[in-house]
Amino acid sequence: MKPALLLCSLLTLLAITHAEDAIYIPANETEALEKKEGQKVTVYGETKDSGKSSSGTNFVNFEGADFYLVTFKTDLSGFSEGEPSDFYEGKRIAVTGTVSVYQGKPQIKLTSPDQIKILQDDEEFPPKVMTVETPEPEAKEAPKTEKPVEEVKPDKPKPPVDPSQYFKK
Repeated sequence: MKPALLLCSLLTLLAITHAEDAIYIPANETEALEKKEGQKVTVYGETKDSGKSSSGTNFVNFEGADFYLVTFKTDLSGFSEGEPSDFYEGKRIAVTGTVSVYQGKPQIKLTSPDQIKILQDDEEFPPKVMTVETPEPEAKEAPKTEKPVEEVKPDKPKPPVDPSQYFKK
C-alpha cells in the first residue's frame, strides 16, 4: 500500500473512531449532564436569555435548560467576534468541554471560541456516526485427520494382587 494512501486510511479511521467516542447531550437533559461531571462532552441546543454579571463574567443560557456556559472576564480576550453572551445569543450551538456542577447546575467553562460550533438551521445534530463494517473472517474447517477415532472402553477390573508373589519373607 502506498504511504499516502495508508496515511489517508489511518486519518479516516481516527476520525471515525473519534466520532464514535464523542458524547452528545442536549442542553435540557440536566440529569444526564450531571452524571457526566468531570467528563468531556458536546452539549447542544438553542441559547436564550444570556447575559453577564457586574464583574464581567459571561453566561450563555440555553432555552428550557438548567445548563449554561460560563466565561470569566480573564478569558474574554480570545473572543474577537464579541462577548459570548452577545455573540451566541439566540443561536443553535454545540459546545465541547468538561462538565462541572456549580450550585446544583451543570455548566461548561468556555475559554475559547474553538469550543463552539454554530449550527445552521437545517443542520442535523448530533451528526450520524458513520460505521465501517468489517468483513467476517472466513470460517476455516478443522483439519481432517486420517487417524481413526478409538473407542473408549471402560476399564476392566483388575484381579487382586497377592503380595507374597512379589516380596520375599
